[in-house]
Amino acid sequence: MPKIVPEILKDHILPFNWDVRKVWALEADVVLLPFTEFAYLLELPLWSSVPKHGLLFDICPMDVIRDPSVSVYQHQRLQQIELQYPIDVLLAQDKRWILDGVHRITKHFIPNSPTLAVRFHAESIIPTIKSS
Repeated sequence: MPKIVPEILKDHILPFNWDVRKVWALEADVVLLPFTEFAYLLELPLWSSVPKHGLLFDICPMDVIRDPSVSVYQHQRLQQIELQYPIDVLLAQDKRWILDGVHRITKHFIPNSPTLAVRFHAESIIPTIKSS
């Protein structure tokens, strides 16, 4: 199924699909960065409010923080998140692209965590993680 990315997200969502399990299997150092470097993502419609309806990109993580009833599904996912895992970020086209971790970024906001654990990956990993 092709990914249809809304214009507002074109600079935040990669134009191809990737296998998150392949991302998790990659080796990379973990660094701590200020949470503020990722806070802007919470105001972007990165999530789908309805499960199993594809990538709707219809709600922002902050929408769920402010009012969990806007998406019981995303609120439940957020409650289940474990914070010990780092955020995975691809460095490509002179930008940072989140490969995995928007829910963890969001959950770090709730207790006002000052830092996030992040793993950076070079553009050269794209063939390794890309899925059809």
